[in-house]
Amino acid sequence: MKKDKRTYQDRKEWHAEYRKKNKSLFKNIDLKRKFGISLEEYEALANAQDFKCAICQKDQSEFKIKLAVDHNHETKAVRGLLCKDCNTGIGLFKDNPSLLLSAINYLKG
Repeated sequence: MKKDKRTYQDRKEWHAEYRKKNKSLFKNIDLKRKFGISLEEYEALANAQDFKCAICQKDQSEFKIKLAVDHNHETKAVRGLLCKDCNTGIGLFKDNPSLLLSAINYLKG
């Protein structure tokens, strides 16, 4: 058996380059592993939402990163795609509608 003489750093750089060249492949793998959907299903969902965040309705083109897959943490069911701010916001409120309503009432004064 031939021993690989590449260093850890060499292998790490090779993998990073391979991942960059095969973005779709790895995006599909990541989506399947994390959310149980394919890249094709993600794109269909984005298309159905007109490439806008399901909450703030800002267009995907206004963001540096793609819309995030929002899901129910208990059932794992995908709810839709959100921008980073909206996804973080509902996450900080622990997906709790009562907390969100309290925040709305607070903001209304």
